[in-house]
Amino acid sequence: MANDVDVIYNADQTAVNYKYLPSKTLNPTKDNTVWIKCGRRTKERATAMLLADTTGKKHPLFLVMKSKKSKIKEVERHDCRNFGNPTAWWNSGLSLTFLEYHFARREGVLDKKVILLWDDFSAHFTDDVVAYAECINVILERVPPRFTWCCQPADVAWIRPLKTNLRDR
Repeated sequence: MANDVDVIYNADQTAVNYKYLPSKTLNPTKDNTVWIKCGRRTKERATAMLLADTTGKKHPLFLVMKSKKSKIKEVERHDCRNFGNPTAWWNSGLSLTFLEYHFARREGVLDKKVILLWDDFSAHFTDDVVAYAECINVILERVPPRFTWCCQPADVAWIRPLKTNLRDR
């Protein structure tokens, strides 16, 4: 490829809402169900970042949950990475962590460049994020706001199946 680019990556984030209340009970059938409210909210929000490349490989899901910073070292399970943030919103610190997790330890990090297509979100293109991306040979490319539907196939190809799968469970 031109500019010695090895692979092109496409990343897109989406909000994922989940319920605290269980949908099943341990009681035998036909028993009355008693719901106990566990606080003010019955739904909570998380942010999921999905990543795939030109070879068709989907990379582990990167989840940001609403929580305080964990005192326990992160443990990777179920082929996804979980992070806590007090608001569950994406920020530049998470952009740096995302780049480090997916790109800093890749094979050929010093030799070959890769392109990452990201939507035009301010936290993706801060000075710190752009500088870190350059030092690990990641070329960041903005997808213009009105062109994500044609330049970022993640909405139809990955996000919709993810949300459908979560709803069915």
